[in-house]
Amino acid sequence: MPSTKPSCVELTSGLLPRAEKELVAYAGAVQELFGSNEARQSIEDWMEELQWMDWPSGDRIPDWRRVTIAAAMRLASRVQAAQLKEMDESTESVYQRV
Repeated sequence: MPSTKPSCVELTSGLLPRAEKELVAYAGAVQELFGSNEARQSIEDWMEELQWMDWPSGDRIPDWRRVTIAAAMRLASRVQAAQLKEMDESTESVYQRV
């Protein structure tokens, strides 16, 4: 008698398009706002967060938005650190001129 539970392959084929759609939307937004370098790094961040994600049990669908939010938090930290560094460097150059 065949099993009525979906196989891993069937589950994956249903989940991947949703994950891909979420990742593409996130990467596109980062590309538009911050450029190619940040988009590439953000894709890597997203994939790492995906690996660390707590997968739901049973037939529940993973919440891809949580992965995106975690990757966006990394992006925000990186951008903020770059801005602070830039401010420090500009402040330092002003003091050097004085």
